[in-house]
Amino acid sequence: MSAVLAIDTASPAFALAIDGGSGEEPRIVESAADFSHAALLAAVDEELRGASLEAVVAVCGPGSYSGLRAGIATAQGLALAQGCLLAGIPTLEAVAAACHGSGDLTAIHPAGRGEFAAQDVRGGAPDGPTRIASPEDLAGLALVGEGAGALGGREVLPRERAAAALARYRAGALDPVTELTAIYLREPNITAPRRPFGPAGAQDRLPAR
Repeated sequence: MSAVLAIDTASPAFALAIDGGSGEEPRIVESAADFSHAALLAAVDEELRGASLEAVVAVCGPGSYSGLRAGIATAQGLALAQGCLLAGIPTLEAVAAACHGSGDLTAIHPAGRGEFAAQDVRGGAPDGPTRIASPEDLAGLALVGEGAGALGGREVLPRERAAAALARYRAGALDPVTELTAIYLREPNITAPRRPFGPAGAQDRLPAR
């Protein structure tokens, strides 16, 4: 059986989960924080060691804007190069899957500005839409996810999300797709310059918006 690779880049640290199809426990690799795309590619190359891929699964967000783009690009590039299946899983679904059997809960992930992306889970299924929530909004809830430990809940690290994403694929819970789309709950914190850069008069040659 070919290998399945799960990639999680929704956090400052990335994680990989590799199932070689031998019946052994998946191999998990986790980086230090603030990884680069080059470091992610090097880790994938080292861990696959030329193995043939059956599928590649990517955690698609919410999460780090640049991290998600790097993970999705890597997953799509591998699927295209190897001719294997491609699948994606939302970050909060991976969090909930990592805590399967924990009853009703609220999966969270940092959303910047001191807030969190939050998804209520009842009976193992999403209950209501994903939302942006402050720590005050989350008080009293059974929280799981990155940052939940500081709020009295269960911390779920990238390595656990990657392993859960791989398990969801193996269980037939993720449908193959031809293209992955990152999930963002708010626009990235990137704005256009107030006035064009470049030689004087260049602004007169800019295309109309």
